[in-house]
Amino acid sequence: MVSVRHKVVVEPVPYPWLVDALGVIRTLLEESQADEQGLVLPDGQVIPDIRLTQGRHLRPGSVYLTEIDVEVEDDDEDDHGDGNAKAHANADAAADRPGTSEEADASETVQITVREWDHRRAVRLELAVVADDMNVELDAALKSPDRPSLVEISGRMRGDAAPRTLFDMAGRARVRLEDWWPAADTGRTPPSAPAAARLDHRWIRADVRAEPWPSPSRDDGRWEIHVTVSLRGRRLLRPVAAVALAVAARRIRRSVVQAVDNLAAQWNDRVPPLVAMNTDQLRETLLSRP
Repeated sequence: MVSVRHKVVVEPVPYPWLVDALGVIRTLLEESQADEQGLVLPDGQVIPDIRLTQGRHLRPGSVYLTEIDVEVEDDDEDDHGDGNAKAHANADAAADRPGTSEEADASETVQITVREWDHRRAVRLELAVVADDMNVELDAALKSPDRPSLVEISGRMRGDAAPRTLFDMAGRARVRLEDWWPAADTGRTPPSAPAAARLDHRWIRADVRAEPWPSPSRDDGRWEIHVTVSLRGRRLLRPVAAVALAVAARRIRRSVVQAVDNLAAQWNDRVPPLVAMNTDQLRETLLSRP
């Protein structure tokens, strides 16, 4: 087993702001209208990329369909131009096929199904993402949206490319919001980490835990997040995986630390401007970015 422990300091999100922000988003969606032509926002803007294909808007059983363009970058390791040549070849081939384009090949179809929509009890959505080389299924639930207490996400990814076993995996994540803020603001530690996730591959299992603490200075309001990532082999391949993990332990630790640091940097860059907005400003920002 390989275990990596790392900590980062991030800008906080006040719980009252989260409650208000979720209320703004919910109100915007509930004041909108949707049909097979698109989503009509309260100010009259139409988003044609999000279409209601089944049921009534935001009612349990309603189904929405949208497409997300994915930016495809050339492989940085193609030092001799092979990556560019391959990209041009793919673009030429796409251009020769009627009704296709390079952009079409880099898109993902997302189907969103509303399973529950009750701002007092829970909001639960199912997402099915279909891409060229893999399918992803997610089930996401937010308990008590008016006073958010728990976020649960589970899902599975299946690859279409061979060998498929390299890409097939399942995972789940759980964030106990009712425990997160007391721990982050006061240092009162709950019995277990308020944020935890598990990823299961046929050969490897990864467990992630995150625990918040007030920052060491205790006067700037920031959070110090302690992150633990554990990797271990599974089933009959456990001895083989143990050897492979031991050989790659240093590289794994370096990659995990870099990934956590990058996430913290992005959080600290994007979150403060959002938290500085009041509800009117947040609503205006959301409406200006359909």
